[in-house]
Amino acid sequence: MPTIAFDIGSTFTRVAVGSEIIFQQPTCIALEKKSRQVVTTGTAAYALLGKTAKNLDLLFPVSAGVVADTSTLLAYLREVLKLQRRVLPSSFSSLVFGRKVLAACNPCCTVAQKARLNSVLQQAGLRATLVVRPESIAKETSCVIDIGGGTTVCSVVTNGSHVQSHCIPWGGIQLTEYVQRHLLETEQFAVGWHEAERLKRALAAVFTSHTLAKYRAHKSVVRGQDMTKRIGKTLVVTREQLSTVIQPQVFELLDGIIVFFSRLPRELASGIIEEGIVLVGGGSLLSGLAEFLQEKLACRVTVAKNPELVCVKGLV
Repeated sequence: MPTIAFDIGSTFTRVAVGSEIIFQQPTCIALEKKSRQVVTTGTAAYALLGKTAKNLDLLFPVSAGVVADTSTLLAYLREVLKLQRRVLPSSFSSLVFGRKVLAACNPCCTVAQKARLNSVLQQAGLRATLVVRPESIAKETSCVIDIGGGTTVCSVVTNGSHVQSHCIPWGGIQLTEYVQRHLLETEQFAVGWHEAERLKRALAAVFTSHTLAKYRAHKSVVRGQDMTKRIGKTLVVTREQLSTVIQPQVFELLDGIIVFFSRLPRELASGIIEEGIVLVGGGSLLSGLAEFLQEKLACRVTVAKNPELVCVKGLV
């Protein structure tokens, strides 16, 4: 029987059965305000961000890699499982319910936070075994930096076993919010979440001493609202402009990584510098980030193949 794995993150939830990813959608749910009935989940709910009707609550039940709202996460998981029963063969229920599944867990979780996640999984009908994320990612000895939507986790794994981790409150969500805030403060120009996210993915880059000229000419048109005139407007944003304001945020990430290394035993830190660092998670796709960290940390830094899927695939 294939292994079943769940990776429930701040931004995305992924489910794998064996080598196949059967579910990959935002960890987002829309509830009717008064009745608290589920209206929609996943991609459809995420599409409502910034457009939510007054009678709906749009919620993200996982924050910074830990359960923020148990009842909302339970409702979300039940909808995910219900959806899979509809789209997969009738054997899905017998495949999942009553069988042990593996679920990724943030290594910085407290005992209480792990118990909360386990309780939600059990109430959803899943007999789950929690596996700390670094152990699902690295089977050998290595340093893994997992850059997610809400948090970044630096970890050392030795012979497949988790040794030490350090969590940094830095992720893709914060960068998108920073893009919104920057345009509002400097241009009096308001953009919605989806437009800011698109702009970040299209233009945001981390410059090194070797890459500034390469990216300078890139630009994109963004749609939003002129807050001084209260009218719709388009604005041309260049990669150089956006990346210049993101650069200080990236230095915050670098500072957090340096703190992590400073807390490691000298022999372990030296070994990591020799072996290099692997970046995983959706945030590792930020253009130029690996090159920037490699230049600043003076060690080899690589991005894993399909970095956002490494964790859930590693579980199976």
